[in-house]
Amino acid sequence: MFTSPYFAAVDLGSNSFHMLVARVDNGHLEVIDREKEMVQIARGLKENGALDEEAKKRALDCLHRFSERLRDIPPEQVRAVGTKTLRSAKKSISFLRLAEQHLGHPIQIISGYEEARLVYCGLSHSISNDDAQRLAIDIGGGSTEFVIGKNYDATLLESLSLGCVAFTNRYFNDDKPFADSMNKAYMAACAELEIIRKLYLKKGWQLAFGTSGTIKAIGDLVSDSAASVIDYENLTRLMHETMENGGVKDKNLTKLRRDVLPAGIAILKGIFDQLKIDQLHVAGATLKEGLIFDTIGRFSEDDARETTVNKLVERYSIDSEQARRVESMAVSFWRQIKDFEPNLSGVSRTKVLRWAALLHEIGLSISHASHHNHGYYLLQHSDLAGFGRYEQYIVASLVKFHRKKIHMDTLDQLDASIRDAFIPLLVCLRLAVRFCRRREEVESKFELRFDGNTYILKIDRQWLDLNPLTRAGLLREIELLAGINVILMLESKSE
Repeated sequence: MFTSPYFAAVDLGSNSFHMLVARVDNGHLEVIDREKEMVQIARGLKENGALDEEAKKRALDCLHRFSERLRDIPPEQVRAVGTKTLRSAKKSISFLRLAEQHLGHPIQIISGYEEARLVYCGLSHSISNDDAQRLAIDIGGGSTEFVIGKNYDATLLESLSLGCVAFTNRYFNDDKPFADSMNKAYMAACAELEIIRKLYLKKGWQLAFGTSGTIKAIGDLVSDSAASVIDYENLTRLMHETMENGGVKDKNLTKLRRDVLPAGIAILKGIFDQLKIDQLHVAGATLKEGLIFDTIGRFSEDDARETTVNKLVERYSIDSEQARRVESMAVSFWRQIKDFEPNLSGVSRTKVLRWAALLHEIGLSISHASHHNHGYYLLQHSDLAGFGRYEQYIVASLVKFHRKKIHMDTLDQLDASIRDAFIPLLVCLRLAVRFCRRREEVESKFELRFDGNTYILKIDRQWLDLNPLTRAGLLREIELLAGINVILMLESKSE
C-alpha cells in the first residue's frame, strides 16, 4: 500500500516549526523522530503584512536543517503546512517557493478551519474514543483553534486570532506595567471569544483537551502529575503569580517560551472564563499527528478531500450524472497529454481536474447566468475540509474559467506559479463540457495530443456531421482559446 512505512509531517507554526517522523505498523503509528525550533515567524510579521528578513532567515535555516531528515522518505508521504502567520503574510509566494527549495518538499498554506480539523484528527487518534463529546483547544503563536467532536468526527470548528506571539507583540510593552499588559491581553481574548461563546456552550462537551506547546507548558507549571491537567483554580493562581512576578520565572523553560507564555496564560484564562471550563486535559498529539493520519487516509478511501467534494455535490444539488460524464471525459483527455510540464507544486493535476469537473456546475444553485463566477466564489471562500489553499484556489479557478470568454487580463491575475500548468487542465475541462452539452453519454472516442504549442483534437468527420451544434461549439472554442494565446486545431479521422 505504501512504498515506505515512514511518514513525516512539518508544521510551520507562528511560534514554532515542528517536524514529526513516524512509522506505520499494522495501522498503528509509532513516532520515531521529532524536532522543534521556536522560529517565532510571527515576530517578523510587519504592520504592512510583509515578513522581515530576519524572520525569513530563521525560517529558511530551520527548514534546511529539517530537510536532511526527510531525504529518504517518499515525497508523497511527507506533508508540510503553514498556518496563521503564513496565511496572513502578504506577497509571500516568492518566500514560499524559496522555503520549499530549502525543505525539499511543497508547502501548503491551510485555512484556520483546516488547521482545526487536523488538530482534532491528531487528538482523536491519540485518545480512547468512547462516544463522549469533547472540546479541543490549540493555542498557537498566531491563532487558537476550537473544535467540538465525537470519536473521529469533528462537528464544530473555529479558528480565532488569539496567538501567544501575536498577543505578546501587541500588548506586552516594556513601557507599561506588566500586570496591565496581562489584563489587556486577557480582556482582548475575552472579547474575541464572544464570537463563538454562545454557539459552543450550546453545543456542549463532556471533556476538554488542550493540544499545543503553550498549553503543555502551562500544564507543566500547574501540575505535578505525569497526566497533566489544568484546573481553574491553579490557572487563576498562575495568572496572578505571573502578574506579580512580572513574567514567568521558571528556568526549566527556554527564554523564548518564557517571553510569550504570559500572553498564552492570559489567553487560556480568557478561554476558561468565557467557555466556563473547570478542567482541561493536556494531550500529547496535535496538528502534526493529524497531518500524518490525514496523509495515510489519502492512500485509501478515507481522503477527506473526496468526502468534501461528494458532500458539496449533494449539498448544492449538482447533477451528479452530468458531473461524472464531464469528469470522465476531462480525465480521458488529460491522460492523453498528461506528460505536459510543468507540474503544480505538491498538487495532483489529475485530482484537481476531477474535482473541478465534479463541481463545475456548483454555481447553478445560485443562478444560471454566470454560474461559473458563482461557482468560483463558493469554492474559493468556503471552508473545504482536507484542502490546502493552493489546491482550493486551483479548483476554484478551473471552475471559473470552464466556460464563456476568458479575458487575458483576468487570466493574468492567476498566480504565475500555476499558470503554465493550469492551461492544459483548463483545455481538457472546457472540451469535456463542450462534448457533454446534451447531458447524455457520448459514445464516440476523441483523441487529444499536444504538439509544440498546439492542441490537436482528432474527431471522426461523420460524427461531427451528425452533431452540428457540437461542431459549432468547438469552432467557437477555437476562437475563445485563441484569445488567451492557446491554439486548438480540429483534425478529422475515419473509424
